Amino acid sequence: MPNSNTELNKHLIYTTLTLNSTTLYTYENFSLIQKVNNLNCSEILSQELGLINVSKTLVGSMSVSTSPSVTNSSLLLYFMKKTMVNQDGSSDLLTVVALASVNVNKMLALSVLKKIMDKYISFKHDIEKEASTTPGGSSSDQIKAKLGKFKPYMSQIIKFEEMNYDANNSAYRYGAINSEGHDEESDTLFDAQVINPNQLLLASEEVEDVRQLMLDNINKIMNRGDKISSLVDQTDRLNNSSSVFTKKAQLIKRKMWVSKIKFTLIVGTSVAFLLYLLVGSQCGFPFFNHCIH
Repeated sequence: MPNSNTELNKHLIYTTLTLNSTTLYTYENFSLIQKVNNLNCSEILSQELGLINVSKTLVGSMSVSTSPSVTNSSLLLYFMKKTMVNQDGSSDLLTVVALASVNVNKMLALSVLKKIMDKYISFKHDIEKEASTTPGGSSSDQIKAKLGKFKPYMSQIIKFEEMNYDANNSAYRYGAINSEGHDEESDTLFDAQVINPNQLLLASEEVEDVRQLMLDNINKIMNRGDKISSLVDQTDRLNNSSSVFTKKAQLIKRKMWVSKIKFTLIVGTSVAFLLYLLVGSQCGFPFFNHCIH
């Protein structure tokens, strides 16, 4: 059990990279997931991702609510998000989320998230740059296929940071939850690649951009809903008009049939009357007596 707790305190359980709330890549520590009873990482993420993306906070953590029947471990959900501007001028929301034990060093988790985010942005930029310089360009399917090769980099970043946890402990100590034996001089020994509070503060300045992006996305969804509602209303009106047209067509058809019958009767009666007059003038009226005798 002590070994299990030590492993939980030095490793991330589940990490995922999403683009506009759509999952791109995931990393799962299966050995830890098996040790935490009945833990459904994807379900936890799906429940919290929407709240994370619409919040004003760009970097932070939130507790995960689990009942004792699910897990006896206290878990935290660390997240980091950034607005990514594409070559065509559009913007996307990039979010990295990690699920870990509450005893995992905060700076370790945030450093992993930052390195994954920076690496993906650089990786995507290089692919798009290569596609723009290639004669004839590259199709969107080819670009997506190349982006799919990022997952091994994501796993390498996580494993490298976890493997060097003890070596980087002095740099990570600033964000540690358990700070017994705290050495003030060691707080200044930060690695250049490790995220620090100043970087978190600078990242938080982008909150309005993210908020505006999410509001724009919400407005687009609402507008799409209005268009669908309008299309449904138009369809209903078209169905009603079609029903009315069908009834009117049947009524007109019936009237035309009655008119045709009337016309046939009138013509038949007129022809019979003319024949009667013609025969009667020769044979005598009213019962053709001359011709009969």
